[in-house]
Amino acid sequence: MIEENAPLHKLDKAVIQYDKTNSLVNGLFYAIGCAVLLYIIDRFEWPIVYAVLLIILTVFIFCIDYFVLPYLRYKSIRYEVHPTYLEILKGIFFRTREVIPIERIQQVLIKDNPISRRYRVQSVEIQTAGTNHTVPLLLEKEAQALKKGMMERIKEVQSDV
Repeated sequence: MIEENAPLHKLDKAVIQYDKTNSLVNGLFYAIGCAVLLYIIDRFEWPIVYAVLLIILTVFIFCIDYFVLPYLRYKSIRYEVHPTYLEILKGIFFRTREVIPIERIQQVLIKDNPISRRYRVQSVEIQTAGTNHTVPLLLEKEAQALKKGMMERIKEVQSDV
């Protein structure tokens, strides 16, 4: 039976700083894209209002990505390991509750990148026969504990069969 309440495990507040750093890197790409579009606007002598709107839009998107979204992601992601399934709740505007039966899990992977290694943040990817499910923004210790716990439960289910 699936629980009515939200999963218990919340993210650690330390992931907010990682997410903000990730937003800064994204901001670099926003700036490059904006510069290219400004060049095109200048090259084709389009009205200056296009350039002003582009700059305002780019700054607005960056500010939302840096100041708002990391806190919303932090509050919106939860997970819980139950005896027979893993439950993941995520989504800022459109909430998704994923329930993955333990017996369907084929592989558990831990993923990271250079920025996440700096902040010791990882994602745990759970693979089933048809889909992949991710528990993002976990501290390294939490990710390792989740993987270990899932692998133990998978062994228990396989030994019962």
